Amino acid sequence: MTLGICEEQTAAGTIFLAIGTGKNSGFALSDRMLSEEKDATARLIRQQDALAEFGSQCFYAGDLEEILNRAVELVAEGLNIRRAKVLELLPGGEQLLMRAGINWNSGVVGHVRFGAKEDSPAGYALARSQPVVSPDLDAETRFRIPDVLIDHDIKSMVNVIIEGQSGPFGVLEVDATEKRDFNEGDTVFLKNYANLLGAAVDRHRSHQELKEALSGQTVLVQELEHRVKNMLALVQSLARQTEAEDASAREFRDNFLGRLRALTEAENLVFDDHAQILDFRELVRRSVEPFEGADTVSLTIDGPPVSLKARNGRMMALVLHELGTNATKHGALSQPGGTVRLSWDIEEGSEGRQFLFRWREEGGATVNEPDRKGFGTRLLSDLARYELDGEADLQYRPGGLSYDLEFLL
Repeated sequence: MTLGICEEQTAAGTIFLAIGTGKNSGFALSDRMLSEEKDATARLIRQQDALAEFGSQCFYAGDLEEILNRAVELVAEGLNIRRAKVLELLPGGEQLLMRAGINWNSGVVGHVRFGAKEDSPAGYALARSQPVVSPDLDAETRFRIPDVLIDHDIKSMVNVIIEGQSGPFGVLEVDATEKRDFNEGDTVFLKNYANLLGAAVDRHRSHQELKEALSGQTVLVQELEHRVKNMLALVQSLARQTEAEDASAREFRDNFLGRLRALTEAENLVFDDHAQILDFRELVRRSVEPFEGADTVSLTIDGPPVSLKARNGRMMALVLHELGTNATKHGALSQPGGTVRLSWDIEEGSEGRQFLFRWREEGGATVNEPDRKGFGTRLLSDLARYELDGEADLQYRPGGLSYDLEFLL
């Protein structure tokens, strides 16, 4: 068969016709073109299905790991490729962590890190702020090929940036174990997919921030309700302390109102939404001043200068208020001779600076563990530990209450 190509102009543009002599000569090229068109259509459908399925799933997933793992599974299906991964840009911008991946050897995902500079494939994409296509890694000269890709026999790849509202989250990378010519349609698909993934990550982060904010507000509302119920008892206790000082009516009034003002100042410091950093010694001074009697030796304070984040400072003010209230109503400050030692320190550890808080009561009324675990007890033993991501230990000892709290600054 002799086969030739002729060009013909039509209203729709230029078309090419296969002509020749011999049996079926006019159909050989047409069959091949139809086959290629069929493959391209199937590829497009796969990619559209991957985008649609990921879009429907990612916005309902409650866990970031679930989102990222599903992302690599579907992008691999969309490109009919064996391996894919999500690289997260770590704080500082110097390294990328393989946060999720499919068909990688054990111990790779969640552990392997890559440089975020131009000497790595993903770093090169970040530096160029655009997709980077590598159809043949053997001929790649723009960057160094990481050992983990060589170990997994990767021959071709594409790197696309996962953009976020506050900057890039990282890089989406697809890896082929055969040399592959990724076309423009593949690149467009990956860009759209990475943008959808970035939006899903942003949504998850916003959702987590909202949950944390609501959790903090719930604790504050519960504490406020608890304090309203406690306020009359606290005022009566302060009044009894002031009356025992055998002062004149004017002195009684001044001392009593002064303690109430100090309590109000502590409350204002706790709920000051504009404060970002709190001086802990000042927080302690304002918080415990309403509970001190005439004999100030009964309450001793010792600790180095330290600043707390506003959220941690507010929680510590709630802790101090609860400890002071309990000591005044039931513990060491409820009768003459009782003492409270309040101290704190800072230790340098492998994970960072550790804040150590201690409260010790001695010589007061006999302390017994309550039959019912009320909000105050839960605040000291559970909520403080949860909100500060630390460790709390509340002990009802015969000689007086003991409380320890530790958390990272």
